[in-house]
Amino acid sequence: MIEEQMITEFLNETCGLLKQLDWQAINRAKQILLDCYARHGRVFAMGNGGSASTAQHFACDLAKYVIPRGQRPFDVVSLTDNVSLYTAWANDAARDDVFVNQMRGLLKEGDVVILVSVHGGSGASQDLVNALRFANRSGARTVSLVGFDGGILGRESTCSVLVPVQSTPQTEAIHLVIEHLLMFLIKAELGNGGDCAEE
Repeated sequence: MIEEQMITEFLNETCGLLKQLDWQAINRAKQILLDCYARHGRVFAMGNGGSASTAQHFACDLAKYVIPRGQRPFDVVSLTDNVSLYTAWANDAARDDVFVNQMRGLLKEGDVVILVSVHGGSGASQDLVNALRFANRSGARTVSLVGFDGGILGRESTCSVLVPVQSTPQTEAIHLVIEHLLMFLIKAELGNGGDCAEE
């Protein structure tokens, strides 16, 4: 009975949190990504721990799932995919600049940086904060998925989608729902063949 109660409470909380998501922020994130695609920009995705896997999922779905058959994919890279490169930078330079160093010389104005973080860059995620601020200074657009109070990423990103809960499992689970919702919306838009660029 205790297990059943815990399952019910978790799923009820999940349903409640999904209803609290900012639909306008999700739509804005979608448009930022579509605009980047239309302008042949590049998307960089990053996160730590479980959020790194969500960032990798973003990169995978943008590169393949959303693209109509025979069309060009998003130019997208997850900055935790190349373990040799990631650990080389983490070992030989300031650990907090591990993402910045991978984007240096590559990130251009109009590109998009996706940052996924449960705590929004608080605590041990200075690498994400540095990446965010580097991207903002470079003229790139920044999209963050965050939880808890949103942290620095929530306050300083071009667009931020907050999961309003102080729970790592719930935040990470709902970040994946948001990712898949964005892919669903982008796939539909690209399949319609419309002009995605903002003026």
